[in-house]
Amino acid sequence: MRLESAINTSREGITAHGQAIAVVGDNISNASTPAFKRGRAEFADIMGEIQDQRNAEVGPTSGDGAFIRRTRLNFEAGAVDYTGRSLDVALSGNGFFLVGDPAAPMLTRLGNFQVAADGTLQTPSGEPVLGYQGADVAQLVPINMQQVNIQATATTTMELFGNIDASLSPTTPPPPGSAFAEINNAAAFVASQSVYDSLGERHDVTLTFFKNSANQWTVQSYVNGSETGAGDNVPVLVGQVTLNFNSLGQIDEAAAPTANIQGTINWSNGAAASPLTIDLKAFTQYAGGSRVTNSTQDGRGGGEIINYDIDATGDIYALLASGERAQVGTLPVAIVQNVDGLKRQGGSLYATSSESGAMEIGFAGQGGSGELAPYSLESSNVDIANQFVELVIYQRGYQANSQVLSAASEMLKGTIALIR
Repeated sequence: MRLESAINTSREGITAHGQAIAVVGDNISNASTPAFKRGRAEFADIMGEIQDQRNAEVGPTSGDGAFIRRTRLNFEAGAVDYTGRSLDVALSGNGFFLVGDPAAPMLTRLGNFQVAADGTLQTPSGEPVLGYQGADVAQLVPINMQQVNIQATATTTMELFGNIDASLSPTTPPPPGSAFAEINNAAAFVASQSVYDSLGERHDVTLTFFKNSANQWTVQSYVNGSETGAGDNVPVLVGQVTLNFNSLGQIDEAAAPTANIQGTINWSNGAAASPLTIDLKAFTQYAGGSRVTNSTQDGRGGGEIINYDIDATGDIYALLASGERAQVGTLPVAIVQNVDGLKRQGGSLYATSSESGAMEIGFAGQGGSGELAPYSLESSNVDIANQFVELVIYQRGYQANSQVLSAASEMLKGTIALIR
C-alpha cells in the first residue's frame, strides 16, 4: 500500500463521516416534525488494492476507506399526541395514507389534513388525499369534503325501544282540550322525541303513556300548537294506540303490526304535511323503570357543514348545522411488503419502488394495518439524546480521519524533502 493511499483513505473517511453528520443534523432538525421518520447512515468499506506481481501471493491488502452505502429510514411509529383538531388523524401501527395521483399514489404518515377552496381534502403540501367517496369503496379518488347530501328529509317513520313499568297504577287520559300540564300530570310516563319536516326543521313530539289496566296501555302523541298554527302550548293530538302486553311483558307477534301511532302533522312553517308512523312494537312492560332506551327514524335535518369528524374506522362525516351528520367518504390504509424500499420524497411523502414490493390497500385495523387515532397526530420518532451520542461518534471519526490526512501529508512532505 502506497503512502498516498492513506490520503485517499482518510479523504473517503472524512466524506463518509461528514455525510453521517448531515444525516444526524437532518434528524435533529426534524425532531418536532409530525410523523417524521429518522434516517440512519450505514457505512460500508471500500475494496482494497490488489498486490502487485512482485509478491508471491495476490490478495487484498488494507482497504481504501469507507463510504455511506445508503441512508436507511426507520419507520418505527412515533408517539400519538392528541390535538383536538377534527382533521388531524394519526396511524398507530403499520400503514400509510394515500395521496397524490390515484394511478400512482404516494404514501404518507402525516395526517394533518386540510380542506382546499374547491372542497378537496389535502395534505399541508397540497397533495390530494385519496380515499373512497360516500359509501362507494370500489374506486380510489381524491376525497371531496363538500360532496355530501345535506338536503333535509322529512321523518315518516320512527321506531322506539323502551320499557314501561308494570308496577305503575292505572291512570286515565284527560278529556280533549286539556293543557300540556294536565296531560303530563295524568300520564304514568312521558317521553319526548325529535322529528324533522321537509325543510329540515326539528320538532318535538311528546308521547304520553296511560295505564288502562294490567297489561294494557294507551299511548298518545302530541305536538305543540305553536308549530301547527293552533296556538302556543296548545296540545295537538297526532294519534294514539292501545298496547296489549302478554304475561311475559311483551307485545305478541300477531299484534305487532298494529302497535303503532299513525297521523299527519300540518306544519305552519311552510313545510309539507308530514305523515308520521311511530312504531312501538319493541316496547316491553317489565317491572322496573319506565324509559326510552333507543330510537331510529328516517328523517334528517338539512343545513350547512360546520365541521368534520373522522372516526377510528376511517369514515369521514360532515357535521351539519342541524345537529345531523352525513358520511363524506372513507380513508383507506395502505401497507407495503418492504418499507425499506420506499423512497423519501420530502414533505413526509414516500414513493414505492421495485424494492418496496406490492402495495395492499385496505382499512384501518384490518389485514395488518394499524389503528386510526382521530383528533391526533403522530410525532417524530427522533430521539434527541441518541442523536447527540451518534453526533459525538461521527464527529470523533471525522476528526480522526482529518488527523490521518494531516499525518500522511507531513510524511509525504518529509519524503520529498529527502529527495532534495
